[in-house]
Amino acid sequence: MRVLHSRKMVLGVAAAVLLWAAVPETARSQAGEVISPLRALRQAKWVPEGSTHPHQIIYVFMDANCPYCHALWLALKPYYRTGLQVRDILVGVISASSPGKAAAIFDAPDPSAELRRNENRWGHGPDYGGGIAPVSHPSTGDLSEIESNEALMQAFGIEGTPGLVFADARGRVYVVPGVPGKAELGHIVQAAAVSRGGGQMN
Repeated sequence: MRVLHSRKMVLGVAAAVLLWAAVPETARSQAGEVISPLRALRQAKWVPEGSTHPHQIIYVFMDANCPYCHALWLALKPYYRTGLQVRDILVGVISASSPGKAAAIFDAPDPSAELRRNENRWGHGPDYGGGIAPVSHPSTGDLSEIESNEALMQAFGIEGTPGLVFADARGRVYVVPGVPGKAELGHIVQAAAVSRGGGQMN
């Protein structure tokens, strides 16, 4: 799998510098076929939040027990009303209960509502971190989805949660690890336009 070299990109008149990290040009689906990184993101198990008719889409690799993911979740909420849709790709890397909490979100009648409950009750759950109870014995299917999400996170060069991935209007893919500052986050949302053509993120 060939990897793009890292370089800095300048976005917009504000000259916000974002990292074009080591992004895989190809990935493999569960069936073994070679697919694009954008298609790999679309096919991942993700939970949507925000606009149902988005002007911008950002994928976020997150763990239900990650305090930095919680901080990012709070920071992104104001952008929902401006047309942002966040697609949370859940992994289970922070603590022993993380896979069970991801499974609880996946298995809920409304996964988006369950994710919000996890974040709104942050620190008030049965253990430190997200505020929902983990599934005691996640299903084989849920564990497979979580493992696939973790493999995809690693394929994008993201070593820990959270990590943001988005494409600009020309389909160029960007990876931003960690929690961006307030000003940088605004530029990221502005740049993450739902592109048209073969590179679109939706």
